[in-house]
Amino acid sequence: MGLKNLAESNGAQILYYSCDITDEATVGLLFEEAAEQARFPVRGLVTCAGITRVGPSIKFPLAEARRVIDINLVGTLAAAQAAARIVEKQALPASFVFIASMSGHIINKGAPNAAYCVSKAGVHQLARNLAYEWGGSPELPCIRVNSISPGYIKTKMTQSYIEQADLEKIWLEDSMLKRFSEPEEYRGTIVYMLSDASSYMTGSDVRVDGGHTAC
Repeated sequence: MGLKNLAESNGAQILYYSCDITDEATVGLLFEEAAEQARFPVRGLVTCAGITRVGPSIKFPLAEARRVIDINLVGTLAAAQAAARIVEKQALPASFVFIASMSGHIINKGAPNAAYCVSKAGVHQLARNLAYEWGGSPELPCIRVNSISPGYIKTKMTQSYIEQADLEKIWLEDSMLKRFSEPEEYRGTIVYMLSDASSYMTGSDVRVDGGHTAC
């Protein structure tokens, strides 16, 4: 069932907004508008904006490296800040989940993308730092912050890499399940991390990578 149909079946609606995740002012306004439109207080955030670029590090354009880090890492912080300000006004606890990557723990064999790996490692550390700052702050309601590290996912962004026979072989060799994942395989973990079922969990990273990082 698609998200739109699922929402309609529960008497809800899904709203979509387009913005530059690196534009601090725009992100703040977007979150304020979304909070006003929401039927209930904002109690959760999932950040997943991200790009990747592949190329040898010795001649990788620094402008491209900055763009990857700006979107993947700084953009995550911008979204978290905007959401935290909403939560502060509401004076209710919340849970934030950052979509990181197993690439924050390992390298991607056959596809040199140092900037991407660095950006995702930064997301891991950002989650830990915000978890520390916002979990027991006397000035804020409790905000739990965790990250999830997916393995290789079949998406439009990764399709061009997956279609490369040599790269597919290399990546699948390091997966215990010998296949790529689908986006739907992460929803259960994310719902758990957002919910009160994980109420004592913060500053953690959950690896859902088909056993890739365990090899």
